[in-house]
Amino acid sequence: MGNILIVEDDPNIRKLVRVNLIKRGYTVFEAEDSHQALALFQSETIDLVLLDIVLPGLSGVDICVWIRARSDVPIIVLSARSEEELIVAALDAGADDYVTKPFGQEELLARVRAFLRKSYTTKNASDTKIQIGEFLIDLEASRVFIGNEDLHLTRTEYAILAELAQHADAIVTHNELITQVWGPEYRGSNHYLHNYIGRLRKKLGRYSNLLETVPGMGYNLHIKNQI
Repeated sequence: MGNILIVEDDPNIRKLVRVNLIKRGYTVFEAEDSHQALALFQSETIDLVLLDIVLPGLSGVDICVWIRARSDVPIIVLSARSEEELIVAALDAGADDYVTKPFGQEELLARVRAFLRKSYTTKNASDTKIQIGEFLIDLEASRVFIGNEDLHLTRTEYAILAELAQHADAIVTHNELITQVWGPEYRGSNHYLHNYIGRLRKKLGRYSNLLETVPGMGYNLHIKNQI
C-alpha cells in the first residue's frame, strides 16, 4: 500500500491519523518533532509525508526544504486556517498539497490515495520530452525548464502542466484536469484548481500567456504561435 511518515506534535491528531491509515493497510511511521522526522526519513523508505507546519525545532517549512533537496516524495501539509502565510511558504518550499485543521479523515485519506496512485511518468518512452520553443517539459525527469533555468515546480504544479502539455492546443476541462491530478473524488473542486493554476502562471513568468483560461470550460496550453 505504501509507507507514510506522520510528522505531528499533537499526540491525539497523530493517533487518529495513524489508526485510520493502518486500517487501510498503510505502514505508518511517526515523529513528534523535526529531529525524529529527519532521522526516520533517512532510515526508512518513505512514500508520502504528512507534515504538521508548526513543530518543535525546525518548522514544517524547513523540513520541506530539507526533503526536497533529497527526494520528490509527496508532502501533504497539515495546518490551522490561521497559518496561511506558512502554508504558502511550505508550498513554495516544495510541499504538494495541504489540508486545514480540523480536517475530515476521509478527505485526508482521499488525498493520500490520490498522491500514492498517481504516476507522473509518460506511457510512451519515446515521448519523454515536450519542447515549446525555449520551454522544455522533461516527462522522464519530471522537470521543466525555460532555457537553462529549472522552474522547480512542485509535484502538483508539474502534474497540471504535464497534463496540459500532453493535450497541447486543445481545451482540457476543469474536471479532466482535477481527475488526472487529484483523482475523481475531487471533481467539481474548481477553486482548488484555480489556486494552483495561479501559482503555476507566476512561475512561468513571461511565458504565462502560453496557459490560456477558457471561461467556463478549462485551460489550453498553446504550442503554436509561441513567444
